[in-house]
Amino acid sequence: MSGYRLIVTDVDGTILTPEGELSPRMLRAARLAHERGVTLALATARRWTGAEPVARALGAARSLILYDGALRRTFPGGAVEAVDPLAADVAREAATRIAANGLRVVAQYSLAAGERMVATAETPHGEWMEPYLAMFSRQVRYRPLDALLTGTRKPLRLVSFGPLETLGTVADSLAGLPAGWQILPMGSYGVAELTVFSQGASKGAALTRLAADLGVPVEETMAIGDGVNDISMLRAAGLGVAMGHAAPHVRAAADVATASNAEDGAARAIERYALGETPEDEAAGGVEPDEEEPA
Repeated sequence: MSGYRLIVTDVDGTILTPEGELSPRMLRAARLAHERGVTLALATARRWTGAEPVARALGAARSLILYDGALRRTFPGGAVEAVDPLAADVAREAATRIAANGLRVVAQYSLAAGERMVATAETPHGEWMEPYLAMFSRQVRYRPLDALLTGTRKPLRLVSFGPLETLGTVADSLAGLPAGWQILPMGSYGVAELTVFSQGASKGAALTRLAADLGVPVEETMAIGDGVNDISMLRAAGLGVAMGHAAPHVRAAADVATASNAEDGAARAIERYALGETPEDEAAGGVEPDEEEPA
């Protein structure tokens, strides 16, 4: 048995297969970790709406780190444990700069009554977000840009979709604002995605705070992920595990690499590093082992 007491793992591209499912092996690894007293948390760009069904199916998560680290809620209860919203004045200025590039802006909120989104009513290229907004139509309200962010309510983040080159131009225009941002070159809706959030919000910061709240030394934490938004937690954790299909710069941020999500890489990492097991397919020579052992 290893000394890792807290596992924080990404969802898409990590514990989910390429088909978006939880494999039997992943379910087993999560169950055994839970039974042996290891706390499991999911850290994802998803909101509660998208993350809760995965956590329910997994059946072993204690916390959900959502909006790329801007919000942490208990599971299954959903109580807010930590939140780091985007300042309202910074959000207004960022929204203005995004809209100036012909993009629709969406402000995302998590309220006592549920999750809500407010989108700009008019934009030259609304089609880039049509599938996304249609999927969550019951949560969306539309307003003119100058009324998008009113009052003192703070959004958790701003989101915009569009061509990668355009989003790069937008990101350049955000220079100087006290905010963080990231670009996903290809999201789940067939186009690149930009998110703008508080400077202090990240999966890594959320992992560190969760560990402190649980009284777990950071050296006894493990993070698993595959994307650019996972880099901060791969670096923050006592052991950072990159998925085998992750880009080179993501793998470089980790301590070790595992197999891809098509090969149960996350489950294998939990088996090896948290449960102290030698995965059967490694012993049989069926899958290449992780690239290196942690120091």
